[in-house]
Amino acid sequence: MKLIRILIITSCFFGLNIAKGQNNKGVIENSWQIGLGFGELPTGGSFKPSIAIGYHFTDRIYAGLIYQVKDRIKRDDSSFNAQSSGLDGLLSSSESVAQRFLAQVRYIPIRYGPYLSGGFVYNGKDTETMLFDSRNREIANESYSGNLEIQQTRPAGWGVALGIGYQYNFKNGLSTGFEWTPAWGQYPEPQYEFFGTAALSEIAQQELTDRMNKRFQRNVTNMYKVFHLGIAYRFQ
Repeated sequence: MKLIRILIITSCFFGLNIAKGQNNKGVIENSWQIGLGFGELPTGGSFKPSIAIGYHFTDRIYAGLIYQVKDRIKRDDSSFNAQSSGLDGLLSSSESVAQRFLAQVRYIPIRYGPYLSGGFVYNGKDTETMLFDSRNREIANESYSGNLEIQQTRPAGWGVALGIGYQYNFKNGLSTGFEWTPAWGQYPEPQYEFFGTAALSEIAQQELTDRMNKRFQRNVTNMYKVFHLGIAYRFQ
């Protein structure tokens, strides 16, 4: 947590420097770059620490790797998957988010502008556990009483990814930036397990599975991808 606080403070400091209008010059060509960051927006306890390393061949071409460690995220009412179930009475929702990996090449078409990112992305297995309170419910025209727990697992997988990002390079070698690089159209098929005192029939389980999968396939954040927000240092 101490490292996370340092990253937040440093990122805020960089943001203030940008607002003051520092120039965007400095040695970039033929330089190495190493950085730290987040794989989730640093809000609500979601961080997913990540590291990045790469090499600037020119001012426009960069090749590198991003690795994000495992994390556990408390989603609760913000859970998209819990909302997709259409069930009331959510008590809690937490997700075990696996490691992420991206091997990429960046191309900066406009100097000092945003870059295009392409490469291969790998995401490990993610599991979200949603707990709903005890009450009377009707699912698939069947009545149930009791609590309900749903575990949704997104299997591990990889894909060819294409995304976009931006990096601001300070003349002292420091950088700050972000990127989002997904494997477009490559949605995994989640697996579901149902627990609780409301013992659902196979018909009711299939009803919830179909309902949640329908919305799952419409959410671009469920594709295999890497999101990275952080700071870096360039050196030769």
